[in-house]
Amino acid sequence: MYLSGVCVPANLSSEAKGKWNKVLMAKTAQEKLSALEEFLSSVPKHKGNERLRAQVKHKISTLKLDIESGRKRRAFGSAVRDFITKTGAAQLVIIGPTKTGRSSLLSALTNAKPVIAGFEFSTTEPTVGMFPYEDVQFQLVEAPALLDGASRGIGLGSLVMGLARKADALIITVDLSQDSVGQFETVKRELENSGISLEKPSSDIEIDRKATIQGIHLVVRGSLVDCNLEDIKKLLESYGVKNAVVEIRGSVRISNVEDAILESVMIHKPALIVANKADVVESKQELDRLRTAVRDKLPIVSVSCLTGKGLSDLGRVAFKTLGLMRVYTKEPNDSKASKEPFIMSEGTRVGDLAQCIHSQLYSNFRYARIWGPSSKYAGERVGLSHYLKDGDIVEIHAK
Repeated sequence: MYLSGVCVPANLSSEAKGKWNKVLMAKTAQEKLSALEEFLSSVPKHKGNERLRAQVKHKISTLKLDIESGRKRRAFGSAVRDFITKTGAAQLVIIGPTKTGRSSLLSALTNAKPVIAGFEFSTTEPTVGMFPYEDVQFQLVEAPALLDGASRGIGLGSLVMGLARKADALIITVDLSQDSVGQFETVKRELENSGISLEKPSSDIEIDRKATIQGIHLVVRGSLVDCNLEDIKKLLESYGVKNAVVEIRGSVRISNVEDAILESVMIHKPALIVANKADVVESKQELDRLRTAVRDKLPIVSVSCLTGKGLSDLGRVAFKTLGLMRVYTKEPNDSKASKEPFIMSEGTRVGDLAQCIHSQLYSNFRYARIWGPSSKYAGERVGLSHYLKDGDIVEIHAK
């Protein structure tokens, strides 16, 4: 579970904590819905609880849709398509307000044929296309327009947020001929209200209530900022958590622990901003406004879907934003490496690559030889712990 780093005071009453325990104990979707509504009514309405209340409302809205979808499946005997199978190196979902160029961007980068119209809300369902960048293929998914209130299910908000949650990264489109800062802030707010953060978390807390263990066991792999182990145990017990294994990573506050208990957690999604309509006269001034507002927290690519300006930069920026790298393999007796790379995450080691290829290759590993950016010299002999870099060629020798 990933946390936002936003501090929410531990100020819920014992009654509210008891009602949250009912949510956790619910066995059916209808029971959970009723318990969530009861819990929401017991959460005080003040600034410190705004995000919590918004996320509970989103849970209620999503659960209602799930229950209704289940009724439709039973009534019509057909499955409701609520996901898109991922293909390629990564799935990037294009989200943004209406008329910001989502369809135009998808059309310019892929062979997809989305509806490009002069009226608002022309996209009513996800549209998929494959976007090539050098020898990598990204799957792009255009989501319907995101409205103010999408996190509460307004418009096709539940569909948009569902797509965003399952994506590997987000492409946020804004219009440089309009208030691009306001458009970005709307998207950011609705994502946060749905539990999706664009900022990388400073901490990570996982609570395993299903662990077959007596009592609360805390595993700290980071630092506790404003609390100690006893404070955390008391907070967990106050919410009715008696048996659990809790793993803590990074720099953690007591409010972060409460977020994890309440499942009011923020899932981090890497993202980049595509600032469309760079061909309009006022675009430079508006782009400066946007850069000032974002403050280098997200990469911004200025493009014109009409003229093609800036589109050639998108693949490179997306690849970097996702934190990916390409690793090529070579058989010991071959002179050439494979043309198809393994797409790995930054920080991958030789052992991770060997495990990815085959578990036996990892088990029987002797050594590897490296050509490329991570090697000191061509054909350097390395072990399992050697860190790889984008463009490396790896030759693995096994027993």
